[in-house]
Amino acid sequence: MASIDYEPKLLAILSISFFLSCIFVSVAALDDSAFLASEGKALLESGWWSDYSNLTSHRCNWTGIVCDRAGSITEISLPWFLKVGNKFGKMNFSCFSNLARLDLANHELSGSIPPQISILPQLRYLDLSSNYLGGELPSSLGNLSRLVELDFSFNYFKNSIPPELGNLKNLEILDVSYNTLTGPIPRTLGRWNFQSSSALKEDLRLMFRTKL
Repeated sequence: MASIDYEPKLLAILSISFFLSCIFVSVAALDDSAFLASEGKALLESGWWSDYSNLTSHRCNWTGIVCDRAGSITEISLPWFLKVGNKFGKMNFSCFSNLARLDLANHELSGSIPPQISILPQLRYLDLSSNYLGGELPSSLGNLSRLVELDFSFNYFKNSIPPELGNLKNLEILDVSYNTLTGPIPRTLGRWNFQSSSALKEDLRLMFRTKL
């Protein structure tokens, strides 16, 4: 008889637990939906895909976009014929917390590097080569802890390489050739093996290897 008395209580507890779990799942689903929607909104408002439909639900099929299974954007690698140009700063990069690759080589980009790029937590490959970017290389690039390859070649960056790049423990390749950088290699980069000479010259291709 005692077990029979406990059955209603047990059923009530199980029902409440199931109800709460459904709430948590629903909240998580809403969070995921809002997150994916923010990615789509950022793409649309950038104007980079101005000839495409406003239906961001199809964004994973847009040229240059790669998504994971959940539909979150992991790669933006635009072909040269989709010129970004002066729209570079219109992208809200803070919406792409899963972005691992950003390739905007040969897109007639100008101005400076948007600071939001430095807060992409999963970024591993960044290629902004063959553009018209200038100014100093931002020290905040040292926050990209997962970065493996960084290519800023054929631009107009000036002054010296920021020592904060020494924080990039996973960096294997740094290409800053054909800029107007000056000064010595920062000592913070001394732990790397140089494939090229250590003097900063106009045509220098710096390749830092962390694995022998």
